Amino acid sequence: MIRPIALALVALAACSALDAPVAQLERWQKQREAGALAAIAEEPVVRDCAPGKGEACQRLHLMRAEACLSLALADRAPGAACPGAGAREAGLLSCAASAAQAAEQSAGEVLLPARKLRAQARLCAIENLPPAMAARAAREFIAEAAPLADAEGALLRGRALLAAARPSAGPEATRCAATRDALAEARRGLAQKPDDPAIKRLADDAALRATRITDCRL
Repeated sequence: MIRPIALALVALAACSALDAPVAQLERWQKQREAGALAAIAEEPVVRDCAPGKGEACQRLHLMRAEACLSLALADRAPGAACPGAGAREAGLLSCAASAAQAAEQSAGEVLLPARKLRAQARLCAIENLPPAMAARAAREFIAEAAPLADAEGALLRGRALLAAARPSAGPEATRCAATRDALAEARRGLAQKPDDPAIKRLADDAALRATRITDCRL
């Protein structure tokens, strides 16, 4: 009897391992419904979930990214689009970006939300960098965010361009060109969502930034 029992235990352990992502997903869904985002953010996705491995794994990575970003944005000052540059906020933004990137490794309905979420997390991290570093990171971000063709993508790219146009970010001609491009993104976004307050604010911020750069005419 020892051998059959041993084989049964091995089979049970293998079955449990195969179901580990599903079990974690069910538990996280309950925690999210209860508002326990910190518990999700603090727990790594199960080791069975290599990037791109199965729908349950993809959803786990996205759910953790959402939890980390939500916690980071909860610490924003009134009216701010991003949190401050503290160690906790930076860690949560990094968590959100890396988890979203893992969710992007497979095709499916999770892909676009994951891409947008990673872009949001990266943009907030860029806006907290010193101007010169932000300008370099913003240029990389804009290239990566090019596939986001909707109004939200235009908003994200426009905000990154304004980060590249901040004082001390580079020569005034370069800052002016970034400001023009930011306004172009705002107009692209407004063509799709004419009443979006965030995109309207982007357009206003770009116009204001131009007045503070020598000979920058939009």
